[in-house]
Amino acid sequence: MARSIIIKAPAKVNLGLAVLGRRADGYHDLNSIMQQISLSDTLVLTPRLRQGWEFFCTEPSLAGESNLVCRAAALLSREAGCRLPGVRITLFKQIPVEAGLGGGSSDAAAALFALNRFWGLNFTLHKLLDLGAQLGSDVPFCLYGGTVQVMGRGEILEPLPPLPFHWVVVAVPAGLRLSTPAVYRSLVLGRQSVPPINDLAGAIKEGDCARIGLWFQRESVNTLEEAVLPACAPVAALKHRFKEMGLSPAMSGSGPSVFALVESYSVASMAVRSLLEEGTRAFLCWTVPGNFRKDGVENV
Repeated sequence: MARSIIIKAPAKVNLGLAVLGRRADGYHDLNSIMQQISLSDTLVLTPRLRQGWEFFCTEPSLAGESNLVCRAAALLSREAGCRLPGVRITLFKQIPVEAGLGGGSSDAAAALFALNRFWGLNFTLHKLLDLGAQLGSDVPFCLYGGTVQVMGRGEILEPLPPLPFHWVVVAVPAGLRLSTPAVYRSLVLGRQSVPPINDLAGAIKEGDCARIGLWFQRESVNTLEEAVLPACAPVAALKHRFKEMGLSPAMSGSGPSVFALVESYSVASMAVRSLLEEGTRAFLCWTVPGNFRKDGVENV
């Protein structure tokens, strides 16, 4: 019988995000740099006697078959085309839901990778990336991990050198979720800003912390802020609060999460403590140079 597997599913932040326009298939062309951070969900795969798979989640609202973990398991089992050992998949949620941190996509990526190992399918990473793109635009990046420039609708990946280590302050207005499709629909195309993502990619390639810091002092490094900030006062207020604390914030993905890269542990921890005391959901994280394919899988 297969051994149990424990795997981390790290969150991501968008260090920069430019929406270039709408595609014929309904998605949007993007140019973005994504960075994995230490905040993560955990998947546990355990053998069961009956064939097939069953899914449990610590967040009841995510326990249905529409969960991306279930869709990943169903897709992989169809691709296998054979009888597979029974497996129980338990998802322990820690990443805030609908917050622009890629939690669902990372869960799906972790499920694809872990089930590929659990079932002994030996699908290549290229194969898993193709399957991941069928599940969601961020899944290929979550499979690859680290620091990556992402283009197209998310399927074109250009790995970058690891971002110099930073502490990451992440915060989400309490009780607020935003639908990614709704945010994209509200963006006024043709008048959107297009942050120069290639400038940030160059700074990362050179390991230039000063230029990276200057990047976050721009008015906006994420096109989607133009759709969210005018319509969502709590996000605008949270970004302002970061600035009051001397941080250079940005919204991640379609929001409502706001984050800042910080070099000093004491500054980062003090900011998180202040946010928590004010009733904001906040996390003290750090940048992850590798990915769970190498560093976050445990057989037990």
